[in-house]
Amino acid sequence: MFSKKIDRFKLLLIAELIMALLLFFTCFQKETKVFTIFGDDMGGQMTETDGYETFSSETFELLPGVYQVRMEVSETEDQTVFAQVRWEQAPFKAVRNNGAAVLPGGTNQKFNVYVLDKVQTAYVYCRFSGSDPGILRSLNVYRTSMGNRMLLFILLVLFGLLDFMAIFRKRILSGKIIMKKQIVFWGLTAGIMISFFPYLTDYFSWGGDIDYHFGRIAFLEASLQQKMQFPVRMQGTWLYGHGYATSLFYGDLFLYFPACLMLLGFSIMTAYKMFVFAVTVLGAWIAYHCFYRCVKEEYAALAGSLLYVLAPYRIFNFYNRGATGEYLAMTFLPLICCGMYLLYTEDINSLSYNKHKWYIVLGMSAILQSHLITSEMTAVLMALGCALCWRKTFRRRTFFQLLETVGIVLLVNMWFWLPLLYMIGIDTYQFQTVIQEEMVNGTELAGMVQLLPNKGSAQTGMWQCEPIQIGASALFLFLVCLLWRIKGHRMGAACRFFAVLSVVTVALSTKYFPWNFIRKLPLIGYFAGSLQFPFRWMAPAAALTALFCAFFMMEVRERGGARIKILAGISVLLAIMSAVYHVNDCAFQAPPLYLYNAENMGTVGVVNGEWLLAGTDKGELHDHGPVAEEGLLWQDYEKKGTDITIFVENTTAGIRYLELPLMGYKGYKVKEYDGIGQNCPDIAEERGDHNDLRIAIPAGYNGKIKVSWDGFALFHAAEAVSIASIVIILSRSWWTWRRKVKFESKLSNID
Repeated sequence: MFSKKIDRFKLLLIAELIMALLLFFTCFQKETKVFTIFGDDMGGQMTETDGYETFSSETFELLPGVYQVRMEVSETEDQTVFAQVRWEQAPFKAVRNNGAAVLPGGTNQKFNVYVLDKVQTAYVYCRFSGSDPGILRSLNVYRTSMGNRMLLFILLVLFGLLDFMAIFRKRILSGKIIMKKQIVFWGLTAGIMISFFPYLTDYFSWGGDIDYHFGRIAFLEASLQQKMQFPVRMQGTWLYGHGYATSLFYGDLFLYFPACLMLLGFSIMTAYKMFVFAVTVLGAWIAYHCFYRCVKEEYAALAGSLLYVLAPYRIFNFYNRGATGEYLAMTFLPLICCGMYLLYTEDINSLSYNKHKWYIVLGMSAILQSHLITSEMTAVLMALGCALCWRKTFRRRTFFQLLETVGIVLLVNMWFWLPLLYMIGIDTYQFQTVIQEEMVNGTELAGMVQLLPNKGSAQTGMWQCEPIQIGASALFLFLVCLLWRIKGHRMGAACRFFAVLSVVTVALSTKYFPWNFIRKLPLIGYFAGSLQFPFRWMAPAAALTALFCAFFMMEVRERGGARIKILAGISVLLAIMSAVYHVNDCAFQAPPLYLYNAENMGTVGVVNGEWLLAGTDKGELHDHGPVAEEGLLWQDYEKKGTDITIFVENTTAGIRYLELPLMGYKGYKVKEYDGIGQNCPDIAEERGDHNDLRIAIPAGYNGKIKVSWDGFALFHAAEAVSIASIVIILSRSWWTWRRKVKFESKLSNID
C-alpha cells in the first residue's frame, strides 16, 4: 500500500500527456508511394462503358489510414479525366472517397482516400471523355500521416471530455454543484443532442445553400494551403479557378475552424458536422448563460434556452436551408438581448455597470463576422429598443456606454467592414441587382400555427415546402400568458417588453407586412431589399420569444398556481416533442449523400452570385489558360490560387493585352517583374471576356511577371487598427484583473 494518497486525476493527466506525445511524433512521418500508373500504360486495356472509355488498374493492398491520389494531366480543351479508388470484396465502406475529375483546361488534381480496414483488392478506376488515355501523365497514390493527425485531434477531444466529466463529478461530490445546476447541465445536453440528431449518421443531407457554404469552407482551406495567411480575402478555387471575393463580403472568421479540420485531414462532410456540433454546444451555453443573467433563476433560464436551441427556425436553418451564416448569427443573438437588458435595468451606480456592454460588443462582433443581414436586423432592433426606452437611453452613463459599445465594435472589426465598404464603393456587383428584386417568401398564418414542423411537406405556409414558424411551444406559452393575464395577473415590465418585441418581429417576418412598398422608399428601401426574404426576421423573433418565455417562466414559478405551472411545463415538453419530430424527419426524409472529397462537388455553387462582378455569367466560365492578343507570346505559365507567374514577350511596337483566368476584381497587382522594356506591365482598366483580368504588356517587353491579389494599403491599415484595439482591450482587462487581485490580497492580509 502507498503511504501517501495518490491523486488519481493527476495520474490520468500524465497518462493522457504521454499518449498524446507518442501519437504527436507520428504525425510527421514521411509519406510513402504505394501505387503508380501512367496513361501510356493503359493502351489496349480500355473498355467502353456508357459512352466513356474506362480503365481499371491491377489490385493493390491498402492498410487503415488516409491516402492521397495525385493526378497529372496534359492540358486539353475538350477532355475530362475522372479517377476513383475502388475495391473488391472489402468490408462495408472500408474505402471512402468520391474520386475527382480534371476538367478541360486543368492539368492536375488530388483527393483523399479514407481507409478504415485492411483492403487487399483496391484498384484505381479511370474514366476518360476522350479516347486517348495518354493525356493522363501519371497517377500516384501516397500514404500520408493525416490519419495520425486526425487520431491525435480526436484523442485530445476525448481526453478533454473525460477530464471535464472527472472535474464535474468531483465538484458534485464536494457539493459545489447543486442539484439545480446538474439538472440544467443534463437538460442542455439533451437539447444539444436532440438538435444535432440528423448528423449522428455516416451520411449527409444536401439542400438549400449548403453547396455554397461547403465551398466557402473547402476553398478557404485551399487558400490556407496555398498561402497560409490571415485573413484570406480572395479565394482562388471558385469558378474554375477564376476566384470569388466571398471572404471580402461575407465573414469567414468562424469557418477557419472547419477549414483547419480539413487541413488536419478530415473530409469536408466530417469537418462540417464537427463544426455544427461545436456551434450547437456554444449556442446552448450562450443562451443559458445570457438568460440566467437576465432572469436569475435556473429553471426559467433552462426553459428559455431549450426553447431557443430547439426553435423550429433554428433547426430549419441547420438542416433544411443549410444557412450557415444565419444559424451562426443566431448563436450570438442572446448576447445582444442580455447586454441591452442589463444596461437598461441594472443600477447605473454599481461598479460592475461598465461590464455589461461587453455582451453587446462580443455579440455584435460575432454576428457581423457571421451574417451581414442579421447584423442589419440586429442594429435596427437595438435602435428600436433605445427609442422605446428613450428616458433611460439618455441617462449620462447609459448613453456613454452605448457610444463606447459602438466605437469598440467598429474599431475591433475594422479589418472586415472597412475593406467591404471600400470594395462596394469602387465597383459594381450582382447584389445591386438582387436587392432590387421583389421581396417574396414571407411567412404565412397557416405556417405560423402549424404544430409539427418537418423536412418536406406540401402544407401551406411553407417556403419551398419547408417549415418557417415560431413553434408550437412558443405559441402555447403565449396563450398561457394571455390566459394568466385575463385572470388578472399582471406581468412584469421585462416580460411585457419582450412579448411586444416578439410579436413585432414575427409580424415583420410575414408576407402581410408591406415590404414591397417599403422597398420603393429611399434609403429604407435599400435596407429592406437587402433582406431578400422577410422570413429572416424569424431569427431575432426566436431569440426574443425565448427570452420572453424565460421571464414568463420565472414569474410563473414565483407567483403562479399549480395549474399555470403545469401548463408552463407542458410548453417545454411541446418544444422537445416538436423538435424530436422535426429532426427525425430531417434525418430520414432527405436523400443521403456521402461526400468525402470537396474536389468532387464543383466550384460554381455561389447561389445568386451576389458578389460576382456585374454582368458576369457564371455559366460561361470554364477552365482555361491565358489568352493573348496577336503578337504577344507567353510560356512557363504557373497558377496557384490567385497568384500567377508567367513569361511574356511583346513582339509588336504597341501595347498588347493578356487575359488571365482570374475574375477581374480591383486589387490585383503586378507584384514582380523581371524583363526588358521601357515600361512595366500593369493591370488594365478594361476587363476581358467574362470579366477576366487583363494585363497591359508594353511594347518590346520581354520577361517574367507575377500577378496576385493584394488588396489596398487601406486594408492593411484597418487590420493594424483592429489588432491595436484588441491589444489595448486585453491589456486593460489584464491590468484591471491584476489590480483586483492585489486589492483582494491586501484585504486578506489585513483580516
